Amino acid sequence: MRINRNVFRQNHLFAYLLLGIFMLLGFSFDEVLSSEKTRDHYPVSVWYAGGKARAPMLETVTPKKIHLWRKDLEQIKDLGFNTVRCWVEWTANEKQEGKYDFRTLETLADLAGEVGLRVIVQVYIDSAPDWVGLKHPDAKFVASNSLAVESQASPGFCFDHLEVRKKILRFFSEAAKAVKDKPAFYGWDLWSEPHIINWAEVYHLGNAAYMQFCYCHSTMARFREWLQKKYHTLDNLNEAWYRTFQDWKEVEPPRFGTILTYTDYIDWKNFIVDKLAQDLALKAEAVRSVVPQSVITSHSAIPGLFSKPNWNGTPDDRLMADSVDYYGVSIYPKHAWTIKPWPAFFRASGHDFARSMGLKNGGFYVGELQAGYGVFGLKMSVPVVGEDLRDWIWTAVAYGAKGINIYAYYPMISGYESGGYGLVELDGKVTERARVAGQVAKVITENKELFLRGQPPKAEIAILYNPLSHMVGGQQQYTGEGQPIGYNNLSESLQGVYRAFYEQNMIVDFLHVMDLVPGRLNQYKLLVVPYPVMMSQPHIKALISYVKAGGVMVAEARCGWNDERGFSSDIIPGGGLHEVFGCRESYLMPLPKTSKIKINASHESLPLLKEGDALDALFFEEGFELINDRSQVLAEFENGKPAIVYALYGKGKAIIVGSFIGSAYHHFKNPANAKFFAGLAQWLEIPTQVKVTSSEQDVFVDARTLEGKDFKVFFAFNRGDKKTEAKFAISARSKNYSARDLESKQVISLLVQDNRVVMKKVLEPKEVWVVALEKE
Repeated sequence: MRINRNVFRQNHLFAYLLLGIFMLLGFSFDEVLSSEKTRDHYPVSVWYAGGKARAPMLETVTPKKIHLWRKDLEQIKDLGFNTVRCWVEWTANEKQEGKYDFRTLETLADLAGEVGLRVIVQVYIDSAPDWVGLKHPDAKFVASNSLAVESQASPGFCFDHLEVRKKILRFFSEAAKAVKDKPAFYGWDLWSEPHIINWAEVYHLGNAAYMQFCYCHSTMARFREWLQKKYHTLDNLNEAWYRTFQDWKEVEPPRFGTILTYTDYIDWKNFIVDKLAQDLALKAEAVRSVVPQSVITSHSAIPGLFSKPNWNGTPDDRLMADSVDYYGVSIYPKHAWTIKPWPAFFRASGHDFARSMGLKNGGFYVGELQAGYGVFGLKMSVPVVGEDLRDWIWTAVAYGAKGINIYAYYPMISGYESGGYGLVELDGKVTERARVAGQVAKVITENKELFLRGQPPKAEIAILYNPLSHMVGGQQQYTGEGQPIGYNNLSESLQGVYRAFYEQNMIVDFLHVMDLVPGRLNQYKLLVVPYPVMMSQPHIKALISYVKAGGVMVAEARCGWNDERGFSSDIIPGGGLHEVFGCRESYLMPLPKTSKIKINASHESLPLLKEGDALDALFFEEGFELINDRSQVLAEFENGKPAIVYALYGKGKAIIVGSFIGSAYHHFKNPANAKFFAGLAQWLEIPTQVKVTSSEQDVFVDARTLEGKDFKVFFAFNRGDKKTEAKFAISARSKNYSARDLESKQVISLLVQDNRVVMKKVLEPKEVWVVALEKE
């Protein structure tokens, strides 16, 4: 049974209700949502478009180059990769209007097919041929200070200009015609790291932290159309924005914040994320109309967990996932900008966020995975080695990725990244990391059915992702510590809560607020709502209904403080949530750094904490006044004000914490904060899929599984710096499993105890272990 993804794009509520019905009839989540497109290939690719030109630049075809390209492709194949990710680019492929030259793409696709590689095509329109600007000078990007960007190939021109849009979409269609009959062609990535503008450091226009795009006449016209659909009448818009427009033509996006209201700013930012998703859908339709069965993808610059809509032109990963078959991310754990490599939990949270935003798609793509050391001018990262790539690839697979694309085969030969990010050396010398990555790719290809069909276990814990919480204060954003707009409080809270469960090997989903519908909510026993300082009324109603129906919700401070307009609630918690939590805010104190929340009594909901234990608080102390006899105080601040309140509501339960203990754990790692969250899972009897016992208590072993109808794939990662002997007890519905190490191909001995498959392994520091468990 399959539900076409377009059903989700058109009607989320109907689709989730339909999904619930089919799952009740016994169909698995993956069976119901599996794509109508082919799923017979798990791409593990390197970025390579012929020669050494860095993306998005292209070399031209010559007989000598064809020989060299074939040699490169044979080496890529011999290393173990099954796909190359090449690219087309507007500047190079349409130098004159209407004259398309895709010989580089066509040649590479033919050569790849001859050596046994599949091809994914990356499409770039973020740089544009000069004739576009000459013909359409009014299509330039315009900053919020009204200064236009003179394109230097990059960043190109505004997609909202109707004539430019027609030319761009035709370019996509013509690229599709070039590969539609190529046997090696597999699919697309239609937008690399979507933003309003890309690859142009336009600091000369003004302060980049506050500069916004695009204020050209075309985008402003599109914004007005968006506003008309939302508000219907100019009177409604005037009331919402506190303005006195007499004609829709007068309406423009806000350029700065005021003390009056920032509803206009919220509308502008919501329009931008909607527009980006709609733009991606138009590009997808342009290639789909030519090659209907190709796999269509796109990927963000970083997981949306770590970004925010306030940053100029940042997409919403959940909305973008609706427009393609797989949406994904770039993963650069040793980027030039990193002081030290991304820690394992950080990568895990990013992967789980990408998986969760694309849950209906059955997975996500790693659009770019760092191949070599990072470079930005004179700034360089520590080296990337084979051990890194082995870990990074297997981690992505374990967390649900359905495609890995390594950036890039050759190092960058030009630009401010010159010399960096390559898998091999610029002279073609094969590196140790290339051999290791290729070997992992070979194992994935040999066992592709396991990795294509396997899905992470169903989560019973959800962490709510509410991008509206980024908007508090509009353009005037400061934290409780006085930190400016660049800081990301929501992200830090989400990461802290996630880490507490990750360290217990608990499976967690990030639940986007647009998915607060019964078909999704009902699967979760526990819903955690971090940093809930701004929430829309429809979303609050959904949360209330969830608890009333028997769910358990845990929220942090100032829940529902502001609504979707940026207006403060009369009572906090807002929107009627004070009834759910059985209390209201009675005390608020900003914190210069941190303070303590002390548990004042044992309680069933806090099984890992005892009286006198102290949690770290951060940003605010919010004290509460109880309003009914269904609520009770579980913890207090040092001044005696109630800090944690537990309440019964309907058939469910709710807990509110008067500070940001997730963010506090992210910063300070107080074990009591982690025990608060981990204890909730124990209280609700939410099991771990893998119970791990490590001989070294200070060594964390990350354990994950992918599951299919008659198999499991088990992954173990030693995240420590010491060797440890680990025992794994894996949840199993059958006693008849055989086990094999997928890399060494050795048979693994196992036991079955208490409905769990038990294995042991001595893991060296940073070691990865991948085992297939198959029903006999």
